[in-house]
Amino acid sequence: MENTTEIDVSAIPKPVLINIPVDDMERGLEFYRTFLGMPLARSLSYEISYHAPVSSDGILLTVNKRRFPGESVTIYFHVTDLDVTLKKIAEFGGEVTAGPYDLPLPKQIKPEFQEQFRDSPFYRGDAGDSMGRGASVADADGNRFGLVEFSAWAHATFRLGEYASPVTAEQLVDQSIALNRQVPPPTEIFQE
Repeated sequence: MENTTEIDVSAIPKPVLINIPVDDMERGLEFYRTFLGMPLARSLSYEISYHAPVSSDGILLTVNKRRFPGESVTIYFHVTDLDVTLKKIAEFGGEVTAGPYDLPLPKQIKPEFQEQFRDSPFYRGDAGDSMGRGASVADADGNRFGLVEFSAWAHATFRLGEYASPVTAEQLVDQSIALNRQVPPPTEIFQE
């Protein structure tokens, strides 16, 4: 990776959601309000979920009721084409554990959403009926993560596409340096 200009930074899947399932919603909300130092807002979904921004480039932390035993923290990455990405996941030994599924915007809150967010710097008019589509996947070692393909209007909300803060040239230089350094085998790295 000596020439960093070959990397299409817009194609790097961006983390957009860190989902934290809790057994006791009230206790979980209080914990994350205290931890983050700010309140969490009710999410626009059918499930009971709350969110707060945790980075300047659109990453949200969400807290919702645990949906199944053993459900753990899940990071969701935005992809531009969910179907193509799901095929790649399968080709490399991963599996789709749920989905693809729609991410509907409840119709009864759509007018209220549009009115309330009219003054938001991310407002782009009609919200549409869906945030996009998603899927839960696992890699070849069983590590779970999520994928979302947001609809056009949701891109502004989550600062994707033209609104995104892409990986910087400086980060790619650092990555190039890391890739080109000589690192001893793992059995020798911690020996004195």
